[in-house]
Amino acid sequence: MAKAKTEEIVCEDRISVLPEDLLVTILDLLPTKDAVATMFLSKRWLSTWTMVTSLVYKDIDCESKKSVWCFLKKSMQLHKAPVINSLCMELGPQCPTTDDVDIGKLVAKAVDRLVIKLDINLLWSAGPSSLHRSLYSCETLVELTLSGQILVNIPSSYSAYLPSLRELELINVVYKDEDSLVSLLSSCPVLEILFVDRRKDDNVKKFNVKVPTLWDFWYTNYSSCSSSFDHTDRCLVVDAPALTNYRICDFSGDSRSIEDMPFLQDANIDVESYHPDDKFLTSFSSVLSLHLYLSDAMVNHCSTINFSRLIKLSICPCGPEWLEPLLRFLGNAPKLKEFLVDYVRIILLLFFLHFFCQKFLYKAEDIPYSWWNQQSPVPGCLSTELEIFEWREYGDRMEEEDFLTYILSNSMRLKTATISFRSDLEDQKLIIEELEVLPRVSTISHLLFK
Repeated sequence: MAKAKTEEIVCEDRISVLPEDLLVTILDLLPTKDAVATMFLSKRWLSTWTMVTSLVYKDIDCESKKSVWCFLKKSMQLHKAPVINSLCMELGPQCPTTDDVDIGKLVAKAVDRLVIKLDINLLWSAGPSSLHRSLYSCETLVELTLSGQILVNIPSSYSAYLPSLRELELINVVYKDEDSLVSLLSSCPVLEILFVDRRKDDNVKKFNVKVPTLWDFWYTNYSSCSSSFDHTDRCLVVDAPALTNYRICDFSGDSRSIEDMPFLQDANIDVESYHPDDKFLTSFSSVLSLHLYLSDAMVNHCSTINFSRLIKLSICPCGPEWLEPLLRFLGNAPKLKEFLVDYVRIILLLFFLHFFCQKFLYKAEDIPYSWWNQQSPVPGCLSTELEIFEWREYGDRMEEEDFLTYILSNSMRLKTATISFRSDLEDQKLIIEELEVLPRVSTISHLLFK
């Protein structure tokens, strides 16, 4: 019997012989910790990771007592790449609050490395921390996100200049003063996208956004209105004539002053204020697509504005008296082709009223069917323009069916009407049969159900 021959198989390390640039490209696709760990593979890999251009450091596990800070500090000291394409630093509550944690030095090093995209999120328990002033004069920075316990502090004597910055996010940060905010925004000559999420104690009363190049602006302020808090001298001022997309969600009670936006294409408005401002709503009159939360405080104002370019309208009714002003609204939107009614918020409102305010209920008999027959003239957009209609969270209440009947019987060019039901609605099959026989003036219209 022949002796078995043992064949020795040698595994060839083909990756290590690849060019340095290609190895760095591969490591850029790995999590930063894994990329750094490759230094232990062999001498060939000892310093390769130091040339990666995408770095992410995050305190992901909030339950852990160990922070990524030490690893972040040490690896940044060893890092040698001449350019950093992307750097993300997120430090959580487990990060030490000693003087040894100097985030400013790391920011300064990133600026020296010509950083292009920088994301800093400080979620630690320490107070707001100032960043190195060189950040505000970084010529290579294109995207900047500042979030959490960060103090935006630009001294009046410092000449801030961010010539390449196109996207800026300011999330729950604190400002040294109003001048620091103005200096930051005025230092961005090509800024296109601005996302602002404010906190109540951010040291700014007049939030002034004057950016002529801005075309996309998101502004949120969830600080609830309070009678004990003085809002008389607090305001949002926006002067951005090039805006094409604007989303505002503001429950602060602050006043608002918005300059005209003649090129506005899409707007999403959800505001609550004790004193609605006519000019604020009028500044949106040129919009093409509008998503609007109709509160009692503003619905009547909307019905008096001429939305001459409006093509798509999406509304979320928030109060009990919105139907009649809505018809006036439609009468002032002569080019409207798409109309969406989203009942999600009205359902939540009714739920609240039912359990906590039983003296105030939105009853079906409040709007009898005869009321709809008396509404004349029919809004022009219904009779000549409307092509797409959608109703979300349809609840099969009497006034809902009456409103739907009004739409179907007056929309002469309607192509599709889509109805999606509330998830708790019973006998949907029977409801569909009833809706399918509603009178429709358009001979080409189709009813779709979800």
